[in-house]
Amino acid sequence: MRLFHPARLLILLAASILAVACNGATETPAPLLPSSPAPLPPSSTAPLRPSSTALLPPLSPTAPLLPSSTAIPCDSTTGYCIQAGHFLLERPIALPGTITIDPTYPYGSTQNGTRQPHHGVEFYDASGTPVLAAADGFVIVAGDDKTTNFSPWPNFYGNLIVLEHHLPGISQPLFTLYGHLSKIEAQTGQNVRAGEEIGEVGASGSATGSHLHFEVRLGENDYDSNRNPVLWLKPLSGEDGNPFGLIVGRFVDDQGNPLYYPSLNIQYFPDRSGPQAAAYAVETYAPEKQPVRADDQWQENFALGDLPAGQYRISFIWENVLYERWIEAQPGKVTLVTFIIK
Repeated sequence: MRLFHPARLLILLAASILAVACNGATETPAPLLPSSPAPLPPSSTAPLRPSSTALLPPLSPTAPLLPSSTAIPCDSTTGYCIQAGHFLLERPIALPGTITIDPTYPYGSTQNGTRQPHHGVEFYDASGTPVLAAADGFVIVAGDDKTTNFSPWPNFYGNLIVLEHHLPGISQPLFTLYGHLSKIEAQTGQNVRAGEEIGEVGASGSATGSHLHFEVRLGENDYDSNRNPVLWLKPLSGEDGNPFGLIVGRFVDDQGNPLYYPSLNIQYFPDRSGPQAAAYAVETYAPEKQPVRADDQWQENFALGDLPAGQYRISFIWENVLYERWIEAQPGKVTLVTFIIK
C-alpha cells in the first residue's frame, strides 16, 4: 500500500471541497435579478422619472380632469381654473317651451347703456306657457307689485311669485323670483316642489313682450341681493348627453375694481387647430348706478353659460392693445378666468 504524505492529503481534500462548491453554484437557480427592483435597463415600469401616463389627463371618470383647481394649483390671472359649480336650480319653464336664456339682455347688462342693469335673465315664451318652481320651496309672495315694491319702481314685475329655498350646502336662504306672469297658480304660505307649476308666462308690469323674468336673490329678498341665475341653474346638455360648461370671468383694474367693457369677443373652437364654430359678444356687468351683485365664490363681472366643451379664445382691445387668452370649457364645470388691466 502506498502512503501519502499528510500535506498532500490536505491539498487533495481542499481541492475536492472547492470542486463540490463550484458545481453546486452552477446548478442553483440564478439570482432573481430580472424581477428585482434593482437597477435595470430603462423600461415602462422601472424608471423613477415621470412616466408617459403621468403626463396625460387621467382616464378614470372619478379622477379630476386637468386642470383642476382642487388637485392642481392654478392661476386664473395668467391661465384659467376649472371648478365645480353650485347648479342647484331647475329650469323654470316647462317643455316644449323655450328653456334657453335670452342672450340679448343677460344678467348685469344695460344693452350698451340703453336700459337699467338687468337683475335677472329672460326666458322668451308665449303667454300661457307653464312656469315651474326651480327648486323645493315656500311661497312668500304671490301677487303683484302695484302697492308693495320689490324693486325701486312700482308695477315693475307685474304679477309675480317669490319662493324661499333652503338648499344643501348653502348657509343662507335663497330666493327665486318669477315676474311678468299672466296667471298665478300658487298661494302665499304654500310649499311647492321642484318642477311644480306655479304660474304662466305673461307680459304684466313693465314687460315689453311676453316672457318670464327670472331672478335669484341670496340672503335677503330684496332688489340688491341679486345673483346671476346662470351660475345657479343646472346647465343644459348637448346632443352627446354631456352637460354644457360655463365661463366665469373677472375683468378688473390692478386694484381689483371691476371694469366695464361692452363686448368681449369669445370664440368657440371644438378643435383649436380647426375653424371657429361659434362666437359670442359678452358685456361685462355695468358698474353704474344700481349695479348688480357678483357671486360670493367667484366675484365675477361677466359670465357665459350653456357652452359646449372645447377650446375658447377670449379677446378684446383696451387702449389700442389687443389682449387674448385661450381657455377650455369642460362638461358641467365652471372655467374661471381673470383679466387685470393695468
